[in-house]
Amino acid sequence: MKICLFTETALPKVGGQEMVVDALARQFVELGHEPVVLVQYPRRPHQPADDRLPYRVARHRRFVSTHRLIGWYRPVLTRLRRSFPFDVLHCHSVHPCGYLGSLLSPDDCPALVITSHGNDLAATGQRLHKPSVRARSVQAIRAADACVSISRFTSEGFRALEPAAKIVEIPNGIDLAPFAVQAGRPAGLDPMIEAGRYVLFLGRLHAYKGVDVLLDAWAQVAPHTDATLVIAGDGHERLPLVARAAAHGLGGRVRFAGAVQGATKTWLLQNALGACVPSRREAFPLVVLECFAAGQPVIGSRIAGIDELVTPGRTGWLAAPEAPTELAAALREMLAQPEAARAQGRAAKALAQNYSWRSIARRHIELYERVCSPTCNLPERTATRRAA
Repeated sequence: MKICLFTETALPKVGGQEMVVDALARQFVELGHEPVVLVQYPRRPHQPADDRLPYRVARHRRFVSTHRLIGWYRPVLTRLRRSFPFDVLHCHSVHPCGYLGSLLSPDDCPALVITSHGNDLAATGQRLHKPSVRARSVQAIRAADACVSISRFTSEGFRALEPAAKIVEIPNGIDLAPFAVQAGRPAGLDPMIEAGRYVLFLGRLHAYKGVDVLLDAWAQVAPHTDATLVIAGDGHERLPLVARAAAHGLGGRVRFAGAVQGATKTWLLQNALGACVPSRREAFPLVVLECFAAGQPVIGSRIAGIDELVTPGRTGWLAAPEAPTELAAALREMLAQPEAARAQGRAAKALAQNYSWRSIARRHIELYERVCSPTCNLPERTATRRAA
């Protein structure tokens, strides 16, 4: 099967969406299919290294605007289809990618699948506040043969825009291989970060990730424990967060490790006392599965996208978002009950085995085969695309 994965962002930039597209493309190749990733050129300083990837990448000029003139990029898809006659177009955003897919005729796009990674369906996000983007998003969802929902958050987002959306639930997956063996301590790691003596936050330093709430909670916990809080990640919120930690007088009790990848990331995950994901919103945080695969229980926010993965008393704890006192209570409980935390970590590791990328990729292939079937809503699909 020939599969086009159309996305706004891909490697060499590294983030949740980029890793999902890369993982699916790799698995499709290993399963005997032929994927191509269609993506715009990255912003500097990122430099593509597409020839090192095991799948084909087709690049196009960056979107001038995802609000205006977006229809100008329709020929990018039609030209690719002539050189690479894909069977299914899988768009990794409702807008602009899904919208552009909806502009194609059934002849140019035999089957259209859309996955949202959350931001384009967030009611509090910027995209849907633009009337034209909202209308185009509705058009894309109506034209799609299937809308892949990675969590309850995205299911609710699809239905809020189009109650009749054809939703298929397939979560994101995880590469289990790095966690199969114990990683060695990385050279150059902050010596104040000691194995088995820290709680880990791993992720972008962005406001919606709730690290400010975590620091407020840690200020309540730190006087009663000798553990350290390690914040691994980078972003435009780093300096304000460092200042917030200093204002709390946390000093050496919080270590900012910066962005981490590879063996350093694996070591930090494997050697923590537990992990914390205090996000204000999430679609499907891959970091929760990474923590689980490393055998770590997770303290997460009680929000859609997290509460579907974290089961209190079994794989971690849940606390209300924006509630540092409740989060502090969960942190104290985890630190005070190390045996219970380790038991929950073992249960989490067992759960993670259900999310291997191989099994997730196979579920996508089964979906593609269904929507590519000649009996799959062909009259409805043709009518919807022509109306668009």
